[in-house]
Formats: sequence, structure tokens, C-alpha cells
Amino acid sequence: MPAIGKILLLKILPIMPVKLKHLLTIFFISVMYISNAQESMLPEVDYKFLQKLIDTAKARYPNIKTYDHRIITANDNLKKAKLGWFDLLTFSMSYSPTNATSLSSPTLSGYQVGFFFNVGNVVVKPHNIKQAKEEIKISILNKEQALLNIEAEVKARYYKYIQSLISLRVLSLMSLDVEAVYRQVKYKFEKGEENFENYTKALLNVSSSKQNIIAAEGLVLVAKSTIEELIDKKLEDIH
Repeated sequence: MPAIGKILLLKILPIMPVKLKHLLTIFFISVMYISNAQESMLPEVDYKFLQKLIDTAKARYPNIKTYDHRIITANDNLKKAKLGWFDLLTFSMSYSPTNATSLSSPTLSGYQVGFFFNVGNVVVKPHNIKQAKEEIKISILNKEQALLNIEAEVKARYYKYIQSLISLRVLSLMSLDVEAVYRQVKYKFEKGEENFENYTKALLNVSSSKQNIIAAEGLVLVAKSTIEELIDKKLEDIH
């Protein structure tokens, strides 16, 4: 808490009603812890650990592996397209055992061998090879884009995880002060120095604080699981 805020709080508290005094104390404590959490979030980020998470996600995330198979398939298609040059020539062989010939149906005897050149394939074949090469380039670019996307997603989920951890820490610290205020109010209430309304509100503050901690713990677990979804491993297994 800034020094001015502390001085102001010390001057105001003695002249305020007890009920407002407790509420204002809790408010200033909350502001102090939230402010400290905002200042300390960036140092909490472990960039070396984050890079390990990114590398693990790139190596293990199933969606990335599909792009590797697409590249392999595209390379196979290119090989098939190149081997298809042999389709330009067609070989044929026939055998005729008869020696009979006539003007109406002349027939050659023996074996006849022929080679036929497919002109249509000459035009189509270069196009197929070029298309196969383009498919390889597209597959590689798609994988590169997927790697960029997975890196950005890992970072976003990791930062969210750190934020949830700090929020839980803040709420845990705040709960200590809320419980301290409650114990003080309870003690005074039992001595007859505090009214039932303030005691009830202090009790509700404790209950609300505990519920907030439980909710924050849930957010931590969810944030952790979203990272583990990408790295396909437990977060604790990353060293």
C-alpha cells in the first residue's frame, strides 16, 4: 500500500464507526495485495520453462504430426508424377501365325512390335509434376503456420496459468486478514463490545473469502489442464 494511503487510513480509522472501520480495512488490504500482484506478475514468468513447453507442444501435439504426414504424402505424389514419364511410350507386340494374304485383308506373318508415343501425356505430365511440387510447398507452409499457432496458444495458456496462480495467492493472503478481522470482531462480540450485525458481516466475509479461494483453485486446475492438452504431458514432467 502507498505511504499516503497508510497515513490516510490511520487518520480516518479512529473517528469512523466500527462497522465502516472493518469494511475500509478490508478494502485497503485488498487493494494492497492486488497492486502487489500486478507488479509481481511479470517476474513470475519463467521464459526458459515456457520455451520447454513450446518445444514439447511442437513435438507431441497430435495436430502437428498430421502436417508431417501430409508432407510425406505430397513427396510421394511428386515421385509418382516423375515416374509417370514412362507413360509417354506405349509398347505393343502381336503375333500372326498365318502367311495368307489377300487384297481385302492383308496379314503379316510372325511377330510385330510397335512403340506408340502418347502426345497428350506430354502436355499433362509437366503440369502434374508442377502441381505435386506446389502441394509440397503448401504442406510445408501449413505446418509452419501450425507451429506459429501452437506457440502462440502455449504462451497464452501459460500466461493465463501464471495469472491464476497469482490470483490464488492474493486471495489466500487476503483470507488471512479477513479471518483476523473476523476473530477480532468475534472476540468483541462475545465480550458485548460489538453488535450482531457486524459480527454476521464479518462471518459472511470469511465464508465469501473461502468460496473465492475454492473458485480460484478451480481456475488454476483448468488453466493447468489446458496447457497439458497442448504438450500431451503432465506439467510436472517438464524439467
